[in-house]
Amino acid sequence: MDNLKLELRKLGLTEKEVEVYLAGLELGPTSVQEIASEVEISRPTVYNIIEQLQDKDLFTKLEEDNKTYYVAQSPDHLLGVLETKKKELEEREREFVRIIAALKSKYLLEDQGEIKLYKGDKGLETIQEELSHTSTPEFFVLSSEFESSQAEIRKEIYQKAKKRLGEIKVKEIYPEENSSAEDWLKRKKSEVDLKGTLILTDRVVFIPEQDKAAMLIENKLILEMLKVMFKKIWDLS
Repeated sequence: MDNLKLELRKLGLTEKEVEVYLAGLELGPTSVQEIASEVEISRPTVYNIIEQLQDKDLFTKLEEDNKTYYVAQSPDHLLGVLETKKKELEEREREFVRIIAALKSKYLLEDQGEIKLYKGDKGLETIQEELSHTSTPEFFVLSSEFESSQAEIRKEIYQKAKKRLGEIKVKEIYPEENSSAEDWLKRKKSEVDLKGTLILTDRVVFIPEQDKAAMLIENKLILEMLKVMFKKIWDLS
């Protein structure tokens, strides 16, 4: 039973909420007083806990013969608690991303900015993770070639960002024609000779064609200049 209580606590339930919920499952339709006696918690406190559990769809109220009964909902409803917790965590993550972006803008990007070099497979994985946590819903990609495996990796990055941000817009430019079935992913053809791939979000990432390396630049001036360049190429393509 202790392990079960611990698992329920992991869903975000308090210790007393777990006690009251388990008592409700054991007693069936019952009164607040009976639950209070079972868990040895005062009646007013149990009433407040039941209200909290009702908000989480784990308890319901039943009126019968002018009497009020309280019923613990099926454990299947715990999935709803988990889903709510996931949404809260996602919202908290979005909020932290906004805070991090604001801090970087104020204390890092306003002046000299930051340049990082990532090498090897591990470095490229780190870059991919950085890109998926972007705070802006726009991705601009300018590449000297269309390589399907790299396109799939970028699509995974887009999907992660889309899950966090809700909506994203992606524009990709290649030397050859490549259509996309996604309404948020647009592609155009243009002759480019970068010898690599340039990705613009709230930062600049350049990945050379040959070396397993990538350069990340967090500088507002450079970023805005490259975005202007990209939009010019896009409009002319």
